[in-house]
Amino acid sequence: MPKETFGGDDDEEAAPKEEAKKPNLSRYSTGPDLNIKNIFWQIMDSYSEGKGPGTDLQGLSMDRFAIVRSAISALSRPSPLHSGLDAGHIARYSIMLFLDAGWDDVLVEFLEECRPRLRKAVVDGLEAVSRENEYSGRLVASFRAMLRYRENSEIALVYLGAMQDSRMSGELRKELIILARGDIGQNQLNAIWALSSLDDDDTEKTMLALLSHWDDSARLAAAQVLLSKPSEEAALAARGRLKSETNEEVLDILKKIAGAQ
Repeated sequence: MPKETFGGDDDEEAAPKEEAKKPNLSRYSTGPDLNIKNIFWQIMDSYSEGKGPGTDLQGLSMDRFAIVRSAISALSRPSPLHSGLDAGHIARYSIMLFLDAGWDDVLVEFLEECRPRLRKAVVDGLEAVSRENEYSGRLVASFRAMLRYRENSEIALVYLGAMQDSRMSGELRKELIILARGDIGQNQLNAIWALSSLDDDDTEKTMLALLSHWDDSARLAAAQVLLSKPSEEAALAARGRLKSETNEEVLDILKKIAGAQ
């Protein structure tokens, strides 16, 4: 007769308890947040010395979100004890770190969490990275992926609108024109501002079409761009729009474009 799975005779020798298995903590091999912060600053030091990350970034993949928290903390409170780097350089090297590691999800998290209070430093960092041949292509590719993914397009447009970087915007012209023509609200305005650094036929045609947009803010933004880039086509379009424009601010700019003032 099989023994019961619980209970039993009192005089039966108790089986030794199985030793509790220890959890596998190997993925936390870099230690607590303090160690992550130390690793982050070591990486910042290495970039500042022109040596790249100076460590195996793929080995830090499981800790990448702890690293981005360290980056945001460092931007919020730059420490003179570490490298003497200002916020712009910390942002620059952090972005280079994320690109070198291929951590697109972390880059999005970084951009999102730094808005709006740390945006100036991040914009400075992005502009610096975009000027480096080694990174500019990867940065464009990351932003293109963000623009094409609806959930991330907003944060990409925030920074592209603030940067007004002709090289970045030129590489992303197709995506920006689609969003300038088809999106609404702040996303549309950021796309227009990102395009404002360009001087080409496709961008001008987009701004001319937006002069008839239903939203006053979009018409105003497009008119401001056209005012900064005078052309005969813009003047003709402005003259044709004068009679139907209802917004006084837009109307004033149209008159300037048309040469009426």
